[in-house]
Amino acid sequence: MELLRLSTTKEVPPGEMHQFKIKGKELLVVNIDNHFYCLEARCTHAGAPLTEGTLDGDVLTCPWHGSRFRVTDGSIVGGPASKPLNTYKITIKDDQLFVEA
Repeated sequence: MELLRLSTTKEVPPGEMHQFKIKGKELLVVNIDNHFYCLEARCTHAGAPLTEGTLDGDVLTCPWHGSRFRVTDGSIVGGPASKPLNTYKITIKDDQLFVEA
């Protein structure tokens, strides 16, 4: 695994999420109270873009069919999705966000 730079911490303010494409992967970075989480950016049910979904606390709701995922670990909170989201480790160095990919 290598560390790949995504953005600065300021580019993803608390309570927001941003999508990045790196090495052919679509990744979603979510900031919850200055804790950063990185997940795959497409719903595992039907491929919806999760950046268009809603964030309530640490639960992300898919915009198409309402699947809900816990941002902290990618687990399913509610279907119809039956597969959790892949997660990726975020490293912060000097206000820069890096992901292991």
